[in-house]
Amino acid sequence: MLLLSLVWLLIGALIGLLANGAQLRPAIWTHLGWLMMMSIGAIVALCGGWLGVWLLGKYFATAIALWIAIAGMVVLPWGIRHRCQ
Repeated sequence: MLLLSLVWLLIGALIGLLANGAQLRPAIWTHLGWLMMMSIGAIVALCGGWLGVWLLGKYFATAIALWIAIAGMVVLPWGIRHRCQ
């Protein structure tokens, strides 16, 4: 399970960097925004992976982690951007 957790962290970090490349980062995060996006992606993917293990088992957890990370990287920066306005 440690290996799966590391895989989920890596997937989340990559999704976060892709979201940063797509300029989904709020304008407030200027200097270290890429690091925030990568960290949020990793945390969301890790939580999604463990939720997937709990709900569907370890064989489907990586797919659940991927989709929750994608949804989280779209919804969380959008919510932060609208809350700070």
